[in-house]
Amino acid sequence: MFAQNLPAYLTLSITLIMAKIQTILNYRGPIEFETTEILLQKVKKDLEVHSIKKVLKKRVYNIMVECIENMLRHHAAPSDTSIHPYISLEKGQQEYLITAGNLISNEEVDDLQLKIDHVKKQDKEGLLKMYEDQINKDTIAKNKGAGLGIITIALKANSKINYNFTPVNNELSVFELQVSVPLEHKK
Repeated sequence: MFAQNLPAYLTLSITLIMAKIQTILNYRGPIEFETTEILLQKVKKDLEVHSIKKVLKKRVYNIMVECIENMLRHHAAPSDTSIHPYISLEKGQQEYLITAGNLISNEEVDDLQLKIDHVKKQDKEGLLKMYEDQINKDTIAKNKGAGLGIITIALKANSKINYNFTPVNNELSVFELQVSVPLEHKK
């Protein structure tokens, strides 16, 4: 119905753009350990049919692992919620695009935003230093891992990451992370 109101040239442009994007994975639902295994097996299998370099397949797969692990570890969804975690992997002409989202506590928003903004400001050397510093820390937050996920994603993506927070209510927000992985490796 929406497309009927658009001029023909605009409808054609939208169709051509959409035709150039291939959806490899699009999942929305509960995330549990068993779910992560199924999703990652699907991604690995589906990436095998793409004629891209092995190193790029590994980078995309490793980012997917980190995104799914972050969703599993950091979701704050009450059992009666209708807002489920989601993850998608799409291939465009220039890049792979990974989008992941899940509910988090509003108490975590400011800290997470600061961490991501700090990571986004780093070059590769800065990210490697952050990674080394984080891995050598004596303490690891209970049930939260070592805090390497966003750093690892930034290192593997070799491009900028984007994110946003969408408040749901006074207690929860949807955290969405979007990672672009260029098909051509930047030096």
